[in-house]
Amino acid sequence: MATEAIKRHSYRSYGSVAYDPAYAPEREGEGRVEPLIRPRERVVGRERVRVRAAGYVAPTAVLGFLAVAALAVMILMSYVQLTDSANQIVRLRREAETLADQHADLMTQYELAFDLKTVEEQVTASGKMVQPGAGQMVTLDLSEPDSARLYETPEGNALGELWESLTEAVENIGAFFR
Repeated sequence: MATEAIKRHSYRSYGSVAYDPAYAPEREGEGRVEPLIRPRERVVGRERVRVRAAGYVAPTAVLGFLAVAALAVMILMSYVQLTDSANQIVRLRREAETLADQHADLMTQYELAFDLKTVEEQVTASGKMVQPGAGQMVTLDLSEPDSARLYETPEGNALGELWESLTEAVENIGAFFR
């Protein structure tokens, strides 16, 4: 009975509503209003998937893919050629350096191969070359300063020279295309 008294005098609440402890319905659930809750229905079925009919591949798409593939192969081949030509350039530069060194060595050997005194003795002995005489020597005097003179052509001749230069230019052009 003691537990009944405690239950009767305790406050009851429903959400934010508090009931008076003196209010005691005869049955426990009688004074209480239960909200109407509908159970949620879950749809278990799946939507039907529409299947597209098998189509065909457009010929322009096939041609496009073939063109792209051909261009990709051409680009790869051009990169291979570029790499090969770069390697050849490096090889030829090295070869040119070694040939320049060989040229310098050969030129020094060539200059040392000929002794001018022996050549002079052989040519003078055969009579093909003789020592110059006093009258054959020419001396240049370069002690005076350099000077330049400007010769003008007469004005009447300028038109004739212009005509000659034009005809010469036309002849050169004609010779070029022959």
